[in-house]
Amino acid sequence: MPPVTAQELPLNTYVVLLGLGLFILILSLIFCCFFISKLRHQARNVRAGYKMVVFKDEAVDEHVVTCAVCLEDFRMSDELGLLACKHAFHKRCLLDWLEIRCSCPMCNIPISGDTAENQPANLLDELM
Repeated sequence: MPPVTAQELPLNTYVVLLGLGLFILILSLIFCCFFISKLRHQARNVRAGYKMVVFKDEAVDEHVVTCAVCLEDFRMSDELGLLACKHAFHKRCLLDWLEIRCSCPMCNIPISGDTAENQPANLLDELM
């Protein structure tokens, strides 16, 4: 049997190869978008001056189990924002607080990061 050349291949072989190529392309795009999103989220946390952690009961002291902003206890697998001063708050509570003031809700230390340097210390300073 003579060797098969590219001109003699049936059409369905080309369709299979094209489909496989498109599948790999789409899979690569999804993979890239996922990691770009993850890196963008991580960079936003660094700029905001806090680190996102997941609450684990054994990893926290006994007296650090309540969010000082909303006054609710932390539950297992809650997303927390941990500031440089080691105070922890619910991530959503911390984001709401940082929209108004760029300091720790408990010790009033300014939050380090790009947002703290570029924005006024609080909302009242911005309005004046």
